[in-house]
Formats: sequence, structure tokens, C-alpha cells
Amino acid sequence: MIRLIVDSTFGISRKYAEENNIEVVHLKMILGNETYEEGFEDTWADFYEKMKVSKYFPTTSQPSPQDFIDAINRIYDKDPDAEVLILTISNALSGTINSATIAANSFEGKRIVAHDSKQAATCGRMLTEEVVEHIKNGITFDNLLELLPKIESALAIQFVPDSMDALKRGGRIGALGAAIANILKIKPLFKFSNGKLTITKKVLGLTKAITEAIALLPKKLKKLYICYIYDKVNVPKITEKLKSMLGLENIEEVGLEPVFGVHVGIGAIGLASLEEY
Repeated sequence: MIRLIVDSTFGISRKYAEENNIEVVHLKMILGNETYEEGFEDTWADFYEKMKVSKYFPTTSQPSPQDFIDAINRIYDKDPDAEVLILTISNALSGTINSATIAANSFEGKRIVAHDSKQAATCGRMLTEEVVEHIKNGITFDNLLELLPKIESALAIQFVPDSMDALKRGGRIGALGAAIANILKIKPLFKFSNGKLTITKKVLGLTKAITEAIALLPKKLKKLYICYIYDKVNVPKITEKLKSMLGLENIEEVGLEPVFGVHVGIGAIGLASLEEY
């Protein structure tokens, strides 16, 4: 049987993990002298509230190899013959894949593959959902490994920060550029796809940024999620535009996990899409 391990940045719910026998290895956030485990969605609010008022800039920490070894052992305690696939956040954003690879290589005679998903946030969740469906449909381990790059190439997340502050402090954008963008209300539209972060557009105002994001969606959508970082105040603007531009309604809204939130900032919104593959 194929069993999955994912890291917590994939943002799958506790219920989904339990229903599909998925082991989740958690990253951590550091805020001042306190360390917080990313956990599941029902635990995120506490960290976000402290992040909002803290004088410290939060940072993140990847899991240790032992964290993955423990997850693998939990699988083999129940199913000694399991084939294990470990999916991690993109190596472009975190070194989590390195810990997963060390753990996978420490088991002799077992079929364990540590795989860099090349994804971030909700795209990791969407990848997991696709993999779970293929497993339920009886795909073999080898065929699943061959299919992964095809699914990953069909995934993308676009997001618009509420401000440039978090990206500036995290070194993703220069201080001068961040200050100018904040003053002039310039909204860069970021896209993360297949391990690469790009700025696809720079426009004046959130409404135009949302319009551009929707225009850049693939024509043949298999799945679409509205994303937000803790604060949903701007989510109605996306839902209204999706309805007026594409006739889409009742799109699921997904809160993004704190590791992503630390680097992008509270209030960011976006769209995560899966193209037909």
C-alpha cells in the first residue's frame, strides 16, 4: 500500500489527514523567544494573533530528519510493507526536502521516496488531493512517481500582499521598492509555480491586481481555491470578480498556513489553481 507523508505547509486539515492515513511533519515558527509548531488549521489563530502585535519579526524553521524518521516509523508500525512517498515544500523556499531525504535514506530495504513538490501553500494541498485520488484509483508507486511532475507543472498560486512589509523584512523585496509600493499603492502580483517565484504584474490598486490574477488563470481549470492569510477582509473582492469575469460561484476559501504567512504577511489574498493535465 502507498502511504503519504507531507509537511505542514501543505495545509491539509486534521480530518483529511486522519481519513486518508497521511502523516504530517510540522515546521516551526519562531517569534521572539517563543517557538510554535505550525500544527493544523485549528491551531493557527493563536500564532497569527501574537504575530500581529509582536515587536519581533517571526522566522521559520524546518523539521529535523528525526521528525521524518518518526513519521516513517509510525507508518511501518501499522504496515511493514508500505511504500512511502514523502512530499515537501519547494526546495526554493525551504530545506525541508534535505531532512526528508536523510530520513528516507536511513531505512534499508524499504521503498521510500522523498520528493521536492516544487509547490507552496495551497498548491501543496491540491497536489496531495490529486495523489490521494490516484492512490484510491489503484495507481502503482512507480506510475505515481512518473505522474508527479505532470501534476506539479499544472499547479500555480498567485497572491497579492496587503503590504510589502513582510516581504521586505524577509529579504524577498528591497526596502526602497517596498516603501515606494506602499506609498503609491502599487500591488505586485506574485506567482509561485514549479519552484519559481515571479512578479507577473505591477498595477495600481487591489482591484486591478485581482483582475489580472483572474485573467492569468488557465483556460481549462480542474480546481480553484481562493486563498487568504488570516484576514478575509479582501476575499469578497475576489469572489465578486470571479463571478463577473468567469461566472464562477461558491469557490472554496482556504486559509494559508503560518509559515507562508510569516513571509508574505497577514491580509494577503490570492488564487491557487490546478489546470487539467
